[in-house]
Amino acid sequence: MDFAFKNMLDIVQMTKEFCQDNFTIPDYLFDYVHGKSQSNGQPWEGCTHLYIPVLANAHWFAVEMNFAESTLYVYDPDKSCLTQSQLEKFLESVCYFIPLLAKSVNISVEDKVQVQRVDGTVKQKIS
Repeated sequence: MDFAFKNMLDIVQMTKEFCQDNFTIPDYLFDYVHGKSQSNGQPWEGCTHLYIPVLANAHWFAVEMNFAESTLYVYDPDKSCLTQSQLEKFLESVCYFIPLLAKSVNISVEDKVQVQRVDGTVKQKIS
């Protein structure tokens, strides 16, 4: 994930927290998805998966959005850092706005995105 998109995720999360009842997605995010802004923005048409590295509580993990399954798969080798409920709470804004952005480019996805940890992610050893 590029730096600009990570900043957008942060801004969307803060906006959602302060304007819970009237939350809307800023136009520049739709422009990003349609490839109209950002020097590295690419249109999402035909996209089947979206991969995002995530930093939560000083811990990195990766997520894969599978649009066909409406599921956000979490690849986290150190599952002791975040409980399932913490993980779902942290990814709540992503689960909310990714379907809205995807639908804007005619990607079929359910409104309710499931968060599922992937078992078998190998923890790296530090040598």
